[in-house]
Amino acid sequence: MIDTYINIEKAHKELDQHLKDVGVNKLVLKDIQSPKQIKLVVTSLGKYGDTKKNLSDLESANKPFPTLIVVNEDEFSQTVDLIQNPQIELISSSSKLEEVAARVHALVGDGESEILEFKDLTINLKTYEAKAGEVLLDLTFMEYELLKFFVENQENVWSREDLLEKVWGYDYFGGARTVDVHVRRLRAKLGDKRKDWIKTVHSVGYKFN
Repeated sequence: MIDTYINIEKAHKELDQHLKDVGVNKLVLKDIQSPKQIKLVVTSLGKYGDTKKNLSDLESANKPFPTLIVVNEDEFSQTVDLIQNPQIELISSSSKLEEVAARVHALVGDGESEILEFKDLTINLKTYEAKAGEVLLDLTFMEYELLKFFVENQENVWSREDLLEKVWGYDYFGGARTVDVHVRRLRAKLGDKRKDWIKTVHSVGYKFN
């Protein structure tokens, strides 16, 4: 996940889903204790000054945060100075997912998108491996895909039907019971210390955090 401080205008909220899709994890300002926690900053041009002020105690002049600035079509003329900075990328408020991904990776590097992390769990998107601490988890392909989906979509509550559609990709033979079986196996393989990361939300489905 790319831990990111986000400060964008309501008019730009449609980019939220694109940011999530490229692995952005939104940080809450009051919970940020160290500049090392921030991998990326996303801000609207109209909020750029406020964003710099909010991060003034964390950002140093010689090591500014990589910043993605969302601009409206008529604002590009105001950004000549900003685009000279290699730590800044501009993006239109109407940009497609592919451009958002390209701009984010230009700032933080593709390496950030190859590893997902949650506490002491690491998921390698290149090798299809998952480790809990130093232990390599023995996962089937669909167990791996389900775990990856949970880590990429923390805090959301997903019904069994949603998970079948999002992870399996179609109305899988076996129905909702398939999800329950995979969740049970994942919990067992994560071990007693981590099995509660996958929470059952009664009458709804599952939540990961």
